[in-house]
Amino acid sequence: MEAHVSVDGSVATIAVSGSINTNTAPDFEKAVGEAFSNGDVTSVVFDFSDLEYISSAGLRVLMVAYKQVMAKGGTLAIEGSSDEVMEVFEITGIADLLGL
Repeated sequence: MEAHVSVDGSVATIAVSGSINTNTAPDFEKAVGEAFSNGDVTSVVFDFSDLEYISSAGLRVLMVAYKQVMAKGGTLAIEGSSDEVMEVFEITGIADLLGL
């Protein structure tokens, strides 16, 4: 798993490739923390165009990011999810929560 964070004003974009699982979730969490380390960030866009898989450990990190964004009055968006990743979001109810 690789994650690249870029910040433009109040919006952080986190591009993730590979798989987020129990072993890589700490790295994903670190990338989310990096995005929020800039005090101006209120909204996050996850670019999952190259994400192959996300486990419950990754979903937990995603929900922590969602709570942080909501606490700041911002938004969280997900772009480019594959059908397989989108199915995980739908089964878990995250798709409804995020309006995907």
